Formats: sequence, structure tokens, C-alpha cells
Amino acid sequence: MKVSVVIPVYNKGPFLKECLDSVFAQTFPDFEVIAVDDCSTDNCLEILRSCHDPRLRVVQLERNMGPAGAAQRGMDLAQGEYIVRMDADDMMFPDRIGTQVRFMDAHPEVGVSGGQVILFGDESITWRYSLENEACKADLIFGVPISQGASILRASVLERTGVRYADEWPRVAEDWLFMIELSPHTEFGNVDVPLIHYRRGAHNIKHTQNMDVLGPEVLRSALPRFGLEPTEENIRFHNMNIPVLPSEVNAALIRNYRRWLNELEGIQRAKGSVSPEAMHARIASTWNRLFYHLPAYGFAPALEHFRSSAHWPMDRVIYLFKVRLRAWVTAARNFAKGAALNA
Repeated sequence: MKVSVVIPVYNKGPFLKECLDSVFAQTFPDFEVIAVDDCSTDNCLEILRSCHDPRLRVVQLERNMGPAGAAQRGMDLAQGEYIVRMDADDMMFPDRIGTQVRFMDAHPEVGVSGGQVILFGDESITWRYSLENEACKADLIFGVPISQGASILRASVLERTGVRYADEWPRVAEDWLFMIELSPHTEFGNVDVPLIHYRRGAHNIKHTQNMDVLGPEVLRSALPRFGLEPTEENIRFHNMNIPVLPSEVNAALIRNYRRWLNELEGIQRAKGSVSPEAMHARIASTWNRLFYHLPAYGFAPALEHFRSSAHWPMDRVIYLFKVRLRAWVTAARNFAKGAALNA
């Protein structure tokens, strides 16, 4: 068996048949499908049992394990040389499996890879991922470098290293924690073609969890693996990489965040787990993207970004004044409306 497709399933009834149809329509023929129903309360199990394709194996869990536990149960049963992960509400492009098998066959040093992701219903939006190992490893410090729903894993690497999804992990960001565990043992990569249509909406797991609680819980587990203490300050600054900004954004926060990024780069350089060039490029990209979120908070944070950058690109200066001008116009209109109502 060349490929095992593992699909954790939980309450994705409206989308499950489309997902399965896209899997069974693959141009690559040599695969099995292991669908793990994680105690769904909708009609997912009925849909799975109504599918009579002999390549499908349905596993019904006795208790809800969450996405990490359900995925691992399916992976434990996989017989393929490669394990392809799939989310039960997404759709594969017809040559997804074939494209990934060819890539992995040609790159035996790579233990896990993925590809680009197009948002379902809006093909103008593509989530792009770095292609080369060093860039992926640098991206890993800030988040997931390979889309879990578009990933393929080399089963021999998992067997050799013993890396597994842990049942006790939070029910969000399990893909990030898994990639962190796997990172020291193998190389990463992505193909530069779209592999799946990703469905975004209220049914996604991240929309059903309390992110204010689970975010710090995930970071308390992840940050020490990058040489960072999981202090409140480090958690706050790490979330700014996404970027998730705190309610109060001022010049001091931006100055301290720049200092934190410099310290982070120094720690990773000392650890030697990521090439200095890739790490420097990733931090520069994160820092530069942050600027475009700052003008909404006034002039001071954006001006501090300029000072900390030691350069003032004219396009960003123009952007700052445009955003602030729009804010002034909006405030003036609202004031005039309020005055007219009170007249």
C-alpha cells in the first residue's frame, strides 16, 4: 500500500460527502481511506456507512478524543508508506495525492510536506507556504509551516522517531505542536501548487473553543521548545507575530516587541536549529507586516516602528497618513451626525 488517507470526522455532515467524493476521484490509484468518527452527534456516521467504496475503512471511537486523538487513532491503523491527512470539510484537487507522492519519492530527506491552499468559495485567496526546509523551520517558530489538511507524512519517519499526536494536547493548534515535535528529526517542504480547497467558517474547530484560554495553554507548551520562558510577556509578544494585538497599542509596546524579536533571533542563532539567514528573513517579514496594523492605533505606534526600523519607506509614510486621514474624516462625520441628532 502506497498511501493511507486519514480523515478525522466530527460533526461535518453537510460537507463530508463532498470531501469523500474528492478523495475517491483522485488520479493516483493506490490508497486506502481511514475515516475516524469522533463521536459525531450529527449524521456523519450514517454518511460514512453509506459509502461502499472498498478502499474506505470506518472507525467509530467510543469517546470523543478531539482532533489530535482521532487523527492518531487513524494513523495507528495506516498501512501506507505515506500518510495523507485530510479534514472532513475540505476538498482535494484531483491530482493532490499523485503530486505529493511524486514529491516525496523524489525527496527522501523530507519527512513531511504540503502545498498551497485555496479558500473554498473564493479562489482569489490562496494561503501560501514556504517551499524549502530552512524557510519552513523558521516559519515553525511563528506558526504552522505546512497546512495539516494538505500534508503528507513519511510513515517510516514516524515509526523511527515515535512522534505522535498526544491526547492531552489542546483541541486547537495540535498541528503546530505535532510539527514542533517532528522538526528535529526530518526535513520539511511544500510544493508550489494548490492541493486542497479549505473550507472556513463557524464549523471549524477554532471557532468552537475559547481561544483566550487555549492560546496561552498552547504557548506554554510550545515556547520552551524554542528556548523561551512561557511568561505573560513572551506569550503576548508571540501572539503579536500572528498578529493578535493587545487592546492597548502604544510606542513602548512596539519598541519592546522589536527588542523581543532581536532576542528571539539571537536565541535561535545560538541554538543552531534554523539557519541564521532564514531566521533573519522570517523575523524581518514578521516585523514589516506588523506596520500595516499600527496606523489604526494612531501615529505613535507607527512612528515608533519607523524609529525602530531605522528607515522611513515613503510608501509606508503615505499609508500612515491615508489611514489617519480616513479615521479623522470618519470621526468628523460621526460628530456631525451626533450634533444633528441632538439639535
